[in-house]
Amino acid sequence: MRTLLEKIEAAAEARLPLPPGRVPGQELARYKSFLKVETQRLKMLHRAGGGGREICQARAAVLDALLCHVLAAVRNSLPHNPMSPPPHLALVAIGGYGRGELNPYSDIDIMLLHDGDGILAARGKLHPFITALTSPGGLIYTLFDIGLKVGYSVRTVEDCVREANDNMQSKTSLIEARLITGDAALFQRMQAVVLTKCVLGFEETYIQIRLEDQASRRQKFGNSACMQEPNIKNGCGGLRDYQNLLWMAWFKYRTRTVAELQQKEFISLAEARDLDAAYDFLLRARNELHYHVSRALDELTKSVQPNVAHSLGYTDRSPSRRLERFMRDFYTHARNIDLITRTIEQRLALLPKPSRGPSLRDLFRRGKKKEPEQIVDGLRLGDGVIAAVNPRIFKEQPRRLMRVFLHAQQRGLKLHPDLAQLIRSHLHLVNREFLKDPHVHETFQEILSARGNVGGTLRAMHEVDFLGKFLPEFGELTCLVQHEFYHQYTADEHTLVCLEKLDSLWHATAPGLADYAELFQRVERPFVLYLALLLHDAGKACSDGKHSETGGRLGARVARRLGLDTVTTKNLCLLIEQHLLMVQISQRRDLDDPTVIRQFAGTVQSLENLNALTLLTVADSFGTSDKLWNGFKDALLWSLHRHAAVLLSGGTEFIRREEKERELLAQEVLGLLPRTFGTDELEAHFTSLPPHYFQIETAPEIARDMTMVHRFMHLQITEEDRALDPIITWHNEPDRGCTWVKICTWDRAGLFSKLTGSFTAAGLNILSSQVFTRADGVILDTFHVTDSRTGLLAGREQREKFEALLLKSLTGHLDFAALLAKQKPASPLYQSHEGERIPTVIQFDNESSGTRTVVDVETEDCVGLLFAISQALSELGLDIFVAKISTEKGGAMDSFYVCE
Repeated sequence: MRTLLEKIEAAAEARLPLPPGRVPGQELARYKSFLKVETQRLKMLHRAGGGGREICQARAAVLDALLCHVLAAVRNSLPHNPMSPPPHLALVAIGGYGRGELNPYSDIDIMLLHDGDGILAARGKLHPFITALTSPGGLIYTLFDIGLKVGYSVRTVEDCVREANDNMQSKTSLIEARLITGDAALFQRMQAVVLTKCVLGFEETYIQIRLEDQASRRQKFGNSACMQEPNIKNGCGGLRDYQNLLWMAWFKYRTRTVAELQQKEFISLAEARDLDAAYDFLLRARNELHYHVSRALDELTKSVQPNVAHSLGYTDRSPSRRLERFMRDFYTHARNIDLITRTIEQRLALLPKPSRGPSLRDLFRRGKKKEPEQIVDGLRLGDGVIAAVNPRIFKEQPRRLMRVFLHAQQRGLKLHPDLAQLIRSHLHLVNREFLKDPHVHETFQEILSARGNVGGTLRAMHEVDFLGKFLPEFGELTCLVQHEFYHQYTADEHTLVCLEKLDSLWHATAPGLADYAELFQRVERPFVLYLALLLHDAGKACSDGKHSETGGRLGARVARRLGLDTVTTKNLCLLIEQHLLMVQISQRRDLDDPTVIRQFAGTVQSLENLNALTLLTVADSFGTSDKLWNGFKDALLWSLHRHAAVLLSGGTEFIRREEKERELLAQEVLGLLPRTFGTDELEAHFTSLPPHYFQIETAPEIARDMTMVHRFMHLQITEEDRALDPIITWHNEPDRGCTWVKICTWDRAGLFSKLTGSFTAAGLNILSSQVFTRADGVILDTFHVTDSRTGLLAGREQREKFEALLLKSLTGHLDFAALLAKQKPASPLYQSHEGERIPTVIQFDNESSGTRTVVDVETEDCVGLLFAISQALSELGLDIFVAKISTEKGGAMDSFYVCE
């Protein structure tokens, strides 16, 4: 039976030769038909389970056959001239095409290599053959005309050397060059000259530049193999990482494949198998992505993931389950590439060129001068790394599997690549006896007690799969997809990032963060905080939808296994079960309501728990997404912390501090106000607003608000016909991507509905709001808005329209229903998975407030949502006392304090 490549070659021989007298430009339909048939053949083979490499190599073979026949047709179309024979020429594939790996819609890069002799004909003109290749109807134009994206160059051997030494990318593409057809001797000479003049002596420089490029690219694409929308080619653990490894290995040791690396003992057999399997999987995923969108694409976005998964054989009915299985496999393979290539990069970058093939043990022993070494606990410490004295150290004492990380943590050392591989190969020693060993528990607690230096150590444990083996509750999170729309990492990566963020708080000195460092100092038992953060999402591995409660049960199980006492276990479980509580209360409850604070303090139970929970909350928020936290949320969290601390401490320290701070704030505001302002206005403002206002507003903002109130009151006295006119201030915040609007007017029934209706009718989308009402009935409402159609800052036309609509609604009647009906429906802000939307959940809470009912609404954001909710509440005869509005990535989480 013929192989796939033989079938492609036979099809080309049958369909591509041209009839006598015909030239390529006249046979475009023939070439297009061949490409269409062969592309469909490969697509069917791919969908039937064809491997990633298999399809990519076959695609390259299809292009090889096509180019060979087009070039032959161009040559045959020229008249025979014995006096001017065709010059020596080689058609060379470079780049990915040179590797013989082409995804369905990838570009192709070719080089027309000539020797310089015979390229010019009579009178200094180009030889007709060269002209025919690059002119209309020739090779290059024919490829363009049949729809291929082609990058091409025409070079001599000397040109290749010059280009390679000027540009690293060109050098890389040339070392992968492959002869398609033409002068083989010329091609071999080019390879030999490039090796001599561009490779020999340039090895260390090339590898250093490659590593720098690698670090820059990884940083650009999130520096994690577990991003929610990974880039298959350039992301961490992507195809480029694998290719970079082989490029550096070739420069250093002239090995071209993973198999050759394994033969020279640079990697183990298991690593070689994992690398090849992962690379093939990623190529297959990229093939399907190209087929699905019918163009070249590298980013595996949420919108295409379910379809790609289904076409690759993940056929669960539920898009979520299908997606979870596929992405978990994807992340597992990407993680293998990321971890293994990083390890081997260390070996390749630090070694001089060997005179013989080195063993794994030799790799770090040669090269630059090393620091004095120490031998501690069967480990060699020095030169920035920690290595094993012999391969038997873990069999002799399995406890060393934990102690090695303590030694590395205490001395700031990295695991030697050989030691990392040795740990992976001895994970079977993490058995029942090991898990119950009190000495191991003590070492683990010591690691978790090193404030500010825990996250990196736990990441090192995870990278060798030790952490998940020791704590199976965490191990279940490895490469687990998180369906929450605001998460950007897998569950395990999110947890590790959270731990690193917690570390950073210990060292924080920047304004706004230094207070957390002070809070960290008050935490008596940091290992409980770190363990709670490590396990806070462990419940997500169970699909019951209540991961906090499940996490608490798993935390209790871990505590029993570690031999923790009853009180410590209770506090650990509380932190895990309540890790979302402070965000929910601070952002969705009225912090001036004593009932809210009493209930929260009763849940937290102690100052130690409060301090730990505050730090856990901030680290979790920072680790969820780098765009979700801001100064406003930070102020709300601190406000909740201070209120609760007063009750839990049983003293008045925080009350006195707040009173002193408010006095100082008032003096600062007075200094910012014009001299026309009297102290009576300042006192009225400071005594008629809730304490919460002064905790989140700065002195310049308070001075601005007082100026607005002053202008509003002036209207009441001097211009009675404008007494109902609101005072409105606008300010663009390009760094936050929104415009804030401050409104000052009299409070009245249905005011919130009028405000939201006017925003919506003016074409503005509300992201968040903050409502304050003075004791004299003057409201100061702040809204953050964007253009509902473009998502950009509010324009002048929209501002003017809003002001006109609001004034009309306040002074007369306005039919908002008719106005909103004219609004063109916007595309959903939430980019959902196939067939899925954010469900609408409405909850009523009569416990959080002693005088109001809290209505919590979670739903998918859309234009007019706030107006619809507030209008419904108004029609029911309910007055909105406080509104807490929050929108994140297309999801709305709104809370309304209402009463009849």
